[in-house]
Amino acid sequence: MTPTMSTNASKRIFATLLELEGKQGWWPAATDFEMMIGAILVQHTAWANVEYSLNHLRDAGILSAQKIFEAQPQNLEALIRPTGFMKAKARTCHALSNWLLDHECESDNIPEDTSIPRLRESLLSVKGIGQETADVIRLYAFKEKCFIWDVYARRMLAALGYPSYSTYEAALKNQDVFISLDDYSLDQLGEYHGLIVEAGKRAGKEKSWEFLTSQIISQPDR
Repeated sequence: MTPTMSTNASKRIFATLLELEGKQGWWPAATDFEMMIGAILVQHTAWANVEYSLNHLRDAGILSAQKIFEAQPQNLEALIRPTGFMKAKARTCHALSNWLLDHECESDNIPEDTSIPRLRESLLSVKGIGQETADVIRLYAFKEKCFIWDVYARRMLAALGYPSYSTYEAALKNQDVFISLDDYSLDQLGEYHGLIVEAGKRAGKEKSWEFLTSQIISQPDR
């Protein structure tokens, strides 16, 4: 049984994930800047390693845009070593900090009235920032609605009978067949991503999405 391709299905999946995984309260960060640095550091590593690196940055007193921009590359690399790929990630952290300072976003939290024209395009111009990282920064730090089409989201929908998209961009282009952003609050979209990540980890351990697909298929259409 293949789910109907409609935005109503996205609500059913969201509700089911919430029942299965519980509220996640994402993104796990004390400040917007910490969130953005975490989004860079988490690439190709486990979150536990990100926490180690964030603690190192915090203990060194440089967990701010100005301090990271001023930091010596080798010092920054040493502090974020637990996450791996430290040279590339240090360059991206520096580039993002420079971008934030250029846009007068030097405080730990992004002011609510901040408006950056073509925010996504601007973030993608930062060396080392890809589509997924740009979107999570938009969603969690700049409070701009978007759906995160990470690999877990794409695998989940493929398991539920939706088209299989091999890239983030391909899924984003076809977003309207699954979800309408107007149907969700900003907090719900943030929660949706957190739920999908947790479900994706579970699917990896169990080597199956059966725990979710069985629940969705068993639900009556409504």
